[in-house]
Amino acid sequence: MLPDVETLLEYPYTRTTGPVLGPFFTALRDGRLLGIRIDGRVYCPPVEYDPETGTSLEPDLVEMGSDGTVKSWTWVTQPTSQHPFDHPFAFALVLLDGAYRPIVHALEVASPDELSTGMRVSVQFHEDRRGAITDFHFVPAGTGTARQVVTGGEPVTVIEQLISLRYREPLQPHRRRFAQGLLDGRFIGQRSPISGKVSIPGRGYDLLERVEVGEEGDLVLADRGSVTAFTVITPIQYYGQKETEPYIRASILLDGGDTPLTGVDVRGLPIDEFRIGLRLQAVWWPAGQRDLGEIDNRSVSLDGIIERWNPTGEPDADPDSFEEFAL
Repeated sequence: MLPDVETLLEYPYTRTTGPVLGPFFTALRDGRLLGIRIDGRVYCPPVEYDPETGTSLEPDLVEMGSDGTVKSWTWVTQPTSQHPFDHPFAFALVLLDGAYRPIVHALEVASPDELSTGMRVSVQFHEDRRGAITDFHFVPAGTGTARQVVTGGEPVTVIEQLISLRYREPLQPHRRRFAQGLLDGRFIGQRSPISGKVSIPGRGYDLLERVEVGEEGDLVLADRGSVTAFTVITPIQYYGQKETEPYIRASILLDGGDTPLTGVDVRGLPIDEFRIGLRLQAVWWPAGQRDLGEIDNRSVSLDGIIERWNPTGEPDADPDSFEEFAL
């Protein structure tokens, strides 16, 4: 049985730091911890707006000590890739000495048996620091190493954080059969029991006739067809972009189908010779190299399944017959 689909949504979030957070992150990079004084109370991390009135604050920054008291904690038994450690640890609310409110941060201990509300902890700065809240964590008081303060670097004016969400979901039954067909080297479509039209990939229902299409409606289509529409993609560079050269994204009406296979990336063919009606043949990756990594319940990318599309050498299909697919 095919495994569940695991999807990662990820992008970098970039912002300027401003007059309050800029000095805070700069100090972290240098091995110091700053708070902000508001009406006689010290908040760490510093805030840009008065938490009582919402008004902007003039930076009145003060240097904090390294020690604090645990007010509450929770144990993380299975860290993820976004956590600061690859082994179990705690998140704790730590009230730094002299601070008005606690800070939430990682606390490294060997087991939850070493944790207690009221225990004393100390800031442990990392050797490699870049001006981020992850430049330090907490350890039980008296167990850390001395911090090394480094000054003279450029102020931290911009920070970048990687925002990500990883989730897992099972393929729906009709999608699972379609994916298994790809692994087996077959395109599986679905025939509507009402209209008789064949769609690929199937949705498990007929969108127009509003009727369910079960496994009995599955059928194998040819792995060749005609181009019904296309566009030339010129890549722009962004986080995660792997493309460097212009390529074609086409819709291909497979022989035996009534709806085109959309979003098909075609590379290696001269762009100026590509046209509507061109007949193409799929060239599959070898069976042991086929990858379903970009197929889920909402989208299909055949890059891990189809190595390339080659012209068949047949006469072009009539472009006028594809007007209904020109989207």
